[in-house]
Amino acid sequence: MLKLRDLPFGLYEKSICSTLSWADKFTLIKDAGYDYFEISIDATPEKLGRLEDRSEQLKIRRASEALDTPLYTFAFTANRFYPLGSEDGSIRAEGIRLCKRAIDFAAFVGARTMNIASYDEYEKPRNKNTEGLFLDSLKECVDHASIRGVIISLETMDSTFIDTTKKALQYVRAIDSAFLQIGVDPGNISAMGHNPITDIPVGGGHIVEVEFKDTRPGVVRNIFFGEGTVDFDACFRMLHEIQYQGFLAAEMWCHDDPAYHPNIFKAAEFLKTKMADY
Repeated sequence: MLKLRDLPFGLYEKSICSTLSWADKFTLIKDAGYDYFEISIDATPEKLGRLEDRSEQLKIRRASEALDTPLYTFAFTANRFYPLGSEDGSIRAEGIRLCKRAIDFAAFVGARTMNIASYDEYEKPRNKNTEGLFLDSLKECVDHASIRGVIISLETMDSTFIDTTKKALQYVRAIDSAFLQIGVDPGNISAMGHNPITDIPVGGGHIVEVEFKDTRPGVVRNIFFGEGTVDFDACFRMLHEIQYQGFLAAEMWCHDDPAYHPNIFKAAEFLKTKMADY
């Protein structure tokens, strides 16, 4: 069994300026001490275009191979705006279609897991119907993923729908597939008023990725490591105690400002120092 400090440690794409070439992106994260690159596709036209552009997908895969930096995990957040539980049938159908195309993308570039934004509805009222529609849509997406060897992971989000590992586990158990697991975000769990130290162990062997960022109550973005309220020492101690084996990643946003890039190095040093004893 590997120590936490020896597990694959990756970096979220939005930590890096989008204007860089793929080769430069991969080189930067490798120079900063990360083991892999977590591609991110949101609902912007430029990012969604990757799902249909095979030449762009080839550039990504070839850069990964040339720089010997894999794409173990993939963050697909476009379904925030096309939620799988939407009561609008056209929105829900588009969410399913995009999720399937994202699974195909992940399979082609070599991502093992695909984190999805776990929303049944976004910016609209939730109810029991949206929860049921989410389950039905998710099952269809998991079936698509299962014959492509891609694991869908439900990320703990900044929504009361799935803001804890315990809630994500209910859907994992309901669908009962090896290709549906959990990606935990201690920062989101903490910001939503829950204790990640007691919540995350509930997921047990169903957790395939831990995505780290710092947060404050109600604030889930743009707080640098060590400046928020997440207890990283306790998090790594807990992950050690539950014998976690999976992917680890650092999540940040540079907002396309190259002056932010030194923080990529600082974040790696911060997190590696925290996990050094484990």
